[in-house]
Amino acid sequence: MNTQKSAEMVVHTLQVYNAIGNLTNHYSKAQSEEFRKDLIHNESSDEIFEAYKQEGKSILDSLKVLTQDNSVHAIRIKPLNTLLNSLYNQLTYLKDTSSLQGLDALNNDQEYRLKINKTLNDIKVIKERMLADEEHLMKERKVNYSFYKSLTPSMLLVLGFFALSVFLISFFRIYTNKLKVRKSEAFLKNVLATTDNIVNYYEPVFNNSKEIIDFKIVFANDCNRDYLGLEPEALVGETVLNAHPLHSSKIALEELITSYNENIKVVFDRQIDVEGKKMWFHSLVTPLAEGVLLTSRNSTAEEEAKEKELNFIKQLENQNLKLLDNRALLTNIFKSISHIVMSFKSIRTKEGKIIDFEVLFVNDKISPLTGDLPDNLKNKKMSEVFPTTFKSGVFENLVEAVETDKPVNYETPFTKDGTLRWFRATAIKLGDGVTVTTRDVTEDKEKANQLINLNEELIIQNSILTGAERIAKIGNFIWHMESGESEISDNFYEMLGCRPKEFDSNFETYRSFVHPEDLEEYDRIGAETISERKITEHTYRIITKQGVVKYFKTNGQFITKNGKEIMIGVVQDVTETIVAEEKLLESNLELKNKNAELESFNRVASHDLQEPLRKIQLFALRIQDNEAENFSDRSKDYFSKVIKAVNRMQSLIENLLAYSKINITKDEFETIDLNQLLDKVQEDITTSIQSSNATITADRLPEIKGVTFQIEQLFTNLLTNAIKYRKEDESPILQIKYSKILATDLSNLNAKDYKYYHKIAFKDNGIGFKQQYADKIFEVFQRLHQKTEYSGTGIGLAICKKILENHNGYITAFGTEAVGSEFVIYFPVQ
Repeated sequence: MNTQKSAEMVVHTLQVYNAIGNLTNHYSKAQSEEFRKDLIHNESSDEIFEAYKQEGKSILDSLKVLTQDNSVHAIRIKPLNTLLNSLYNQLTYLKDTSSLQGLDALNNDQEYRLKINKTLNDIKVIKERMLADEEHLMKERKVNYSFYKSLTPSMLLVLGFFALSVFLISFFRIYTNKLKVRKSEAFLKNVLATTDNIVNYYEPVFNNSKEIIDFKIVFANDCNRDYLGLEPEALVGETVLNAHPLHSSKIALEELITSYNENIKVVFDRQIDVEGKKMWFHSLVTPLAEGVLLTSRNSTAEEEAKEKELNFIKQLENQNLKLLDNRALLTNIFKSISHIVMSFKSIRTKEGKIIDFEVLFVNDKISPLTGDLPDNLKNKKMSEVFPTTFKSGVFENLVEAVETDKPVNYETPFTKDGTLRWFRATAIKLGDGVTVTTRDVTEDKEKANQLINLNEELIIQNSILTGAERIAKIGNFIWHMESGESEISDNFYEMLGCRPKEFDSNFETYRSFVHPEDLEEYDRIGAETISERKITEHTYRIITKQGVVKYFKTNGQFITKNGKEIMIGVVQDVTETIVAEEKLLESNLELKNKNAELESFNRVASHDLQEPLRKIQLFALRIQDNEAENFSDRSKDYFSKVIKAVNRMQSLIENLLAYSKINITKDEFETIDLNQLLDKVQEDITTSIQSSNATITADRLPEIKGVTFQIEQLFTNLLTNAIKYRKEDESPILQIKYSKILATDLSNLNAKDYKYYHKIAFKDNGIGFKQQYADKIFEVFQRLHQKTEYSGTGIGLAICKKILENHNGYITAFGTEAVGSEFVIYFPVQ
């Protein structure tokens, strides 16, 4: 490389030489008489001169390029450029003045020739300097070239040996690496063959916009077959969207795309369905070469374990909650029971002998007995707080319970304020201590002394109980679960048509009385009762000894008696009740038919009954309009009564229809703002209010749940009644008051279904009524006045009462004749 570089530098010097030589030739041409004659006398002198200038420019540019790495030459070229420009100008002037004649022309020619010679001499001086520099450089570069040239053969030989050494070393390393690669490849194949993980390599598939739309499977190991049932050879070449269940959708490609685009590792968990089985895989995506490497581990067992762990944790939480509830329950039990409950911890010697007990717990029932507070007794020794227990034998009983691990029952006396009381206690071992439950049995002992005197009374009571069973048609039984034996009462035998103790009572014997059609259900319920230890009340048929079919209803419970489980229960003959229910069903069916007839009546009343009335009314009005002038005064009076009667009849039919529809409405209850409803009703009866000069004031009313049109009818009837039944000489005043009351305040109405009620009172200053008719006015067709006095059908208040009943409410009335009335309605607060 150094030889080549030194040779290039020699060539470069020669090139500079040539350029300087060209420069010499160029300015030497200006000294030539032949060239000057061409400039002066040749017809194409302009072209020759321009070519000459262009040649000088080209030579100068070449020198600039060749000497740009030589700062000294670069400095010298700058004045050289100026001198060449001066030479060109001088030649131009000489050419232009060539036409002059005489002595002046000769003097001018000599003057400019001298200037040109001076310029050429300056250029020559610069050229000589540059040439001298290049000769010096040439000598140095020739020396360098000769030196490197002499070293080249030796260096090439050295490099040859070096290259050979590098080749041998590289070959050895490549061979060694190849062996390692083969070993690694064998190891990798072994790993891929023995690994429990799915290992796949994918390369991306791009669309025209260079976006990844899928991945091509380049490699797949055998675990694809083991876990997914997919042959590795069949997967290779396929796209993951088409062939691999771990990436069955575009969304499932996000982890692969993210890993490839961002060149990062991505971890994800995914559940897939493999031949109907749910499997979990924990996957790692790693960017590798031109694609991504997917390693998926079957984490189904882990996920199932996590799920089991979560379920177990939930169970623990539930158990903790139950323990807390049980602890709270136990605390409440300790507070609520009358027993004294104490817990002690054994205090032992080094030899293990119990010499005392430490108080761990005592409930507050100890206070009335000893006057001690439970907290003051805790963590103290029994010998300190209950020293008498060491003299009364209680301590020995407690030690026995701990050492034998068996419950110990004992009784002990206790004297307080001169009164002897007896206590019965049970000591049960708990850890290395004992829990003692004590109760006052003084009264029990006193009662025990009285039991002997009560035998005759018990016999009488048993006789009374037997008589009561016969009257109530009830029998009782006791079934011993371990032995299968049972006991039934005398009346039970008689209910089966047998004499008392006529047969040995047991399950199989009694089963023979069960009706064949009810046996399967009876056996099923019996099996559930035995297996779940829970009795379900059920009814079945039996056939008595005389062949009479009866309905029996059985109920009972499991209890423990003398350490053994027994079932006690009662059997009731409900034949009469069943027959009554069947009759009730028949009555309900008949009532349903009556309701259908009532609906038919409604249709008839709404059309067939009103149609004749409408025609009578129509024809009567036409006759009145056309023939009224021909009527006598009596005829006019009769005709007016006919029209009034028709109007009353039509109003009566409409009210009857409204009354009958209240019970059969199918409208859903909705929230009703009674303030808005009252405004609407007042607007509907504006004419009546204005004509009577009525004044209506109302409190702020509540919202209720109800059927809107029925509540409107209720308010309309109450308001129109207050206006209708007014005094002749006084304008009606109606006050509407509201309050919220407790159901207990309605004891006279037996209101028990709701806790609170809305109370709305409508109070007027009308004609009033006698209080003795307060109930009668709510009956259908009941009127307190003649129809000639006040119009109406006697149904309006009955409709009000029906509406309130339909809304689980009540209505009452209070009146004073000639003073006014007050109607109070109650709606339940829901």
